[in-house]
Order: sequence, then C-alpha cells, then structure tokens
Amino acid sequence: MTSVSVVGKPYTMRNLFLFAVMGYIICLPAQIDFGGAFRIAPSDLFLMLGLFAAGFHLKLDPRQFSSWHWGMLFIFVLASFVSIWRNGFITQYALLQKDFGFILLLLTYIMLVQAVDSWDRLYKMLRAFLISVLIFNSVALFDFFSGVKVPFMVQDGRLSGMLIDPNAYGGLLVTAFAIHIMTSGNGVKLLRGWVSTIATITLAGGIIMTFSRSSWIGLFLVLLTLLLTNPSRLIKIGMGFSVAFGALLLYKGTAYLDVLGNMASRPSQIQSRLDIIGKAVEWIAQSPLLGIGLGSYNYELRIIIHNTPIWFMTEFGLLGLIVYGGFMIWFFIVGLRSYRAADKENRPIIMALLLSHAAMIGLSMGIEALFQRYWWFMMAMNAACIRLTNTGWKGVMRYRTKGIERSAGRKLRQETEQAQ
Repeated sequence: MTSVSVVGKPYTMRNLFLFAVMGYIICLPAQIDFGGAFRIAPSDLFLMLGLFAAGFHLKLDPRQFSSWHWGMLFIFVLASFVSIWRNGFITQYALLQKDFGFILLLLTYIMLVQAVDSWDRLYKMLRAFLISVLIFNSVALFDFFSGVKVPFMVQDGRLSGMLIDPNAYGGLLVTAFAIHIMTSGNGVKLLRGWVSTIATITLAGGIIMTFSRSSWIGLFLVLLTLLLTNPSRLIKIGMGFSVAFGALLLYKGTAYLDVLGNMASRPSQIQSRLDIIGKAVEWIAQSPLLGIGLGSYNYELRIIIHNTPIWFMTEFGLLGLIVYGGFMIWFFIVGLRSYRAADKENRPIIMALLLSHAAMIGLSMGIEALFQRYWWFMMAMNAACIRLTNTGWKGVMRYRTKGIERSAGRKLRQETEQAQ
C-alpha cells in the first residue's frame, strides 16, 4: 500500500511529495513583500517541489475535478482574448497574476487532493494548517499588544499577518476559526484542552483586530449556519469573542472604543468601494455577455474591484459569472454528498469544510478572494472527502477511523482494509 496516490513513484519521491504538501500548508499564512514591487509566497516554492516529486503521476478524477474546473480555465483564456481584442494587448499583470496564477492554483488543487489518501492524512493536513495559523496569529497579536514591531504583521493599526492585506488575513482567520469550532466538539478533535481554548480566544481576537468587514461577513455566514444546524457551538464562540474583546479593552482602555468605531466604519472607504462598483456597472452595461476582458479594469483605473462576483461580471461577463457560480456551488454539492455518506465521527470535519467555503464566499463580497491560496486548500480538502466516503470507488483503499487518538499534537491512528 502506497502512502499517496502518486502511483509508481519510488519511496523517497513519495516522501518528498508529502513533505512538499505539508510545507505548502504550513506556509499558507505567509507572503514576503519586497517593497511593494512584488510578493513571493513560500507555499509556491513547495508547490514546485511537490509537482517535481509527483512528476507525471498526478491524476484527474471526475469525482474531484469537474467540468466546472475546466470551465473556469476556459473563461480565463476567453477573457484574455477579449482583453487583446478590446485593448490590442493583455497586461503583464493580467497574464502573470491572473492567468498564470490561476493555473498554479489548479495545480495546487490537484496536488492537494492527490495527497489525501485517508482520513488520517486529512486530519494531519488540517491540524498542520490550524497550528500554523495559530503561530502566525500569535506573533501578530504580540506585535499589536507589545508595540514590538514585527515586519508585515500590523498595517495602519489593523492586523494583517504575513498576508500583508488585513482583509485577506481576516479571511484566513475566519477560515481557521470555522475549522476549529466545528472540530472542537464531537468526532475527531484537531485541537484539545488548553490549546483549543487559546485557539478560540486568539482567533476571535485576531478577527476583531483585522477590522475587516469582508471577513466579518464571512464570520456572519458561519454563525448563521451554526445557528440553524448546531446552536450550542455559539456559546463557545460568544465566550471566545467576549474574552478577546475584554482583553482588548483592558489593555487599551475604554477610550479605544472610539478607535474601534472609526476603524470598523471607515465611511470614506465605503464610498470608494461604491464608486468602484458604480464604474464596474457602467462597463457591464457596455459588454454584458463576455465582459471587458481580463485585467482591463485594473489597466484603466489602476485599482481592483474588491468584489469577486462583480469582478467576474465586469471582466468575464455573464458567461464568466455563471461558470464561477457553478464552480462555487459544485463544492457545496460535493460536500453535502460526502456529509451524507460519512460516518458520525467524520461528519464534523466535512461540515467544517463547508462552513469555511461559505465564509470565503462571504469574504469574496469585499475582496477578489479567488486567488487566496487557503481557499483552494479548503476546496481541495472538501473534494478529497468524496473519495474517502465513497467506499465503492474501484482501485482505492477503504478507510475506517475507529480508535483514532484525539489528543492534539499526537499522531492519529486508524485501521485500513482493502475494498472488496
């Protein structure tokens, strides 16, 4: 039995592949900014290593890679040609950041779903993600409260972590929060004991201090879903946010409430976003079906739209918006299928992945969230569950999770048996 689905690769290459996958996940909360000229994500270096280790053995399975994935690739190519037809060229920004960036994300998705060959592997990958986010967030909070300046961690009084952008960082924290909350009750716990308690408080504090309204929209969707499906979890969430907010006021004093109000409202930014959307609507009216072309809005106004659906409608047209919508809905459908087929012990992790997907859709209302690597990680883990719950899938192992140790930081154990 091989440890991953990279068939035929030598043992050392399999280990290198898994090392690259874990390195990619651990580095998800980090980007390195070089004076605003460009940014490098360490995760992409591990992606290259993983693709090298896998060689040509990565596979596309229709259960995990759908026609919607191909549709997304198609509309990026189409929007690039529309941009060339409309402007006479395509900008370097669109070609590198959008086209090439999307291809890298697709390759990332393929690599990550390929790595998940058991519940054991899935839990290890998600635990590594949570612990990495907690460490980076702890450093950001230390910067915020101590006054000791750590590069990139705080931008204009807002937590931004090493993702540089407070909105992107807020989305990362909400995603991690959704995973943590849903796995802190029944089933296999990713974090336990005092580690779980600290995670709840620090993630809540980080979400508050990003002052990211976009991430708060995502959090609202998580809370709304929990209210309808598992309201008892709201008690723990409320306690976590209360402790975090109380600690903030104890440190800053009640006078900081005015700062909180100003940071949360930022009326000038709201007006700016409305102006951006207003201009987008004008161009949508001019070219509603195919849009104005990839990168055209940024080329004309030197800004981005800060709303993923409107960005798609503007630059990809109605056709692109339909494909994007179908792509997003597909993950909900796959997740619900996995949830129905999974045993009681593994259902919380599938629900957590669905919640994280909903949170990211909320975040996408305020930023162009599609290129956030951690969203693709969550989508890949969501799609990977369909393989683990479909015991009739020919040629793969069937996995059970009885006897899994639940202590945080300890190695998960599970029995495996060959599918008949």
